[in-house]
Amino acid sequence: MKKVYLGLLVAASFAACTSSEKKTTEVAELPSDKVEHIYKPTYTDNFKVGDSKNVLLAEQFHKVLFDKDFKAAADMISDTALFNNEDGTTLKGKADIVAFIEKSFTGLTFKNYQIAAILPVVGENGHQWVDVWDEADLVTPDGKTQKVQWVDAFRFENGKIVHFIGFGKVVKN
Repeated sequence: MKKVYLGLLVAASFAACTSSEKKTTEVAELPSDKVEHIYKPTYTDNFKVGDSKNVLLAEQFHKVLFDKDFKAAADMISDTALFNNEDGTTLKGKADIVAFIEKSFTGLTFKNYQIAAILPVVGENGHQWVDVWDEADLVTPDGKTQKVQWVDAFRFENGKIVHFIGFGKVVKN
């Protein structure tokens, strides 16, 4: 039944995409009123859509990690970058971050990588971030495969990663 439903959905999508009828969509801009927060943000509370070029940088960073091109990964990281890992540790500086990446990624293989959502944002402080919700099948050195989902946040300055915050979890079937 799922395959029939999926097939109908795909067929309907194709039909919708090939329709010659043009429709106009009106976009209403939301008022710029400040939100009265229940909890006051300590970093910034007025994010807007950021630079879409940074989306490509985040995607390229993932690709070079999956390809185990650690030199290219190092080239994308600023000398003074910070990485906040899910275990609570903070890595400071390119050398420590690249050493961690090499150690962590050398024995892993990523399959079926998918991005669920990727969003560039800029805060009222001017910081450019890209937030990524993604998943992949992770093959460990012993040959076992497990599905993992991540939420990553990259902050970019001048085309380099200056701050990274990441969280991941194994998906239980």
